[in-house]
Amino acid sequence: MAQSTEIKTQSWIAVVDDNEPVCRSLSLLLRSKGYSVTTFPNGLAFLGREQGPVFNCILIDFKMSHHDGFSLLQELRAGGNDTPAIMITGWQSPDLLRQALQAGFEDLIYKPMLDDTLLAAIDRVLLV
Repeated sequence: MAQSTEIKTQSWIAVVDDNEPVCRSLSLLLRSKGYSVTTFPNGLAFLGREQGPVFNCILIDFKMSHHDGFSLLQELRAGGNDTPAIMITGWQSPDLLRQALQAGFEDLIYKPMLDDTLLAAIDRVLLV
């Protein structure tokens, strides 16, 4: 258990979602669990960010203006960024999990998400 707390206090998580209430609630949840969090309103804001923390995990919304989650991840990978990413979405599709995993996402979490489900996915990504 102490190792998990150590990982969290050293981990930066980026949340990329065009829904401000989702960003706010995820930020509050993750900070309450010891993570450091930065939110971005879309993929362009994330890609254009100034130098900042090195993220250990990126939560990326599937449907956003300017970039969808797949496009953003593709640009990140093309630029050499191999930070683990988890797709979050409110869109239900039978093939979306398969597509997300094939695209390079570590996991897919559906909104509305259960806190424990999201935290378990993040913990799995950070321990890899």
